[in-house]
Amino acid sequence: MERFVRFTAPRDKIDFAAKLVVFLFICGVLNDLRDLVMDGPLHKNDFLKNFTDATFTALPMCSFSLLLIGHLNGLQERLYKQANRDALTRLPNRRWFMGNTPERLRAGQALMVIDIDHFKRINDQFGHDAGDRCLAQMAAHVADILDGMGTCARMGGEEFASFLAHADQGTMRDAGDRISAGFDFVAEDTQIVRVTMSVGVAVASKGLTRLDALRIADAAVYRAKAGGRARCIIHVSTDDTAIAGLMQPAE
Repeated sequence: MERFVRFTAPRDKIDFAAKLVVFLFICGVLNDLRDLVMDGPLHKNDFLKNFTDATFTALPMCSFSLLLIGHLNGLQERLYKQANRDALTRLPNRRWFMGNTPERLRAGQALMVIDIDHFKRINDQFGHDAGDRCLAQMAAHVADILDGMGTCARMGGEEFASFLAHADQGTMRDAGDRISAGFDFVAEDTQIVRVTMSVGVAVASKGLTRLDALRIADAAVYRAKAGGRARCIIHVSTDDTAIAGLMQPAE
């Protein structure tokens, strides 16, 4: 039903007129078929008369139906956005990310996890309003750097993630370093705080499940924080050694 509504809903006035003509033609054909069944081929009215009669009757109903379908499609799109988009940052949320990324990564694909350093300090020192503004600015910072590489999603709290389908490791490294370097955040009228991020990237060398890739990238984030924060750690993983390799002490 959702696909029918999406397909049928008029996109603009021209599309509305075109679909209305199609609806009326279908009504005319059905009216002519009804006349053929009821009166037989020798006594039925000609198609033009049946079409005209059907048009007169169906025009208001078809018009109303198209308007109603268009309204339902708008509501459907609005509900989809509300269910799949984070209200604060306007980025896709975890639900969207888990439904629009592959369950198994192919060789060369990667998942990036990003976590703001010392975010609790911002909330504690400047208040939650400042924390919300920081999250929104961080989302814009990451989305701008990853533009064309992958869609960034807010996974919850101050953690963000992105699926990178085609980026080489050099490009990933450059993007990760730029993201982790952070941005200047105006916490108050006269106080500017440098906000940095810890970034972990899990790269599949022979294929990797999305769940394992998220675990690996999360573990890489913790290694980045243990190593001093404001840095990016990239881990190239195989199916057998992926998580085990991250359990070793950080350098």
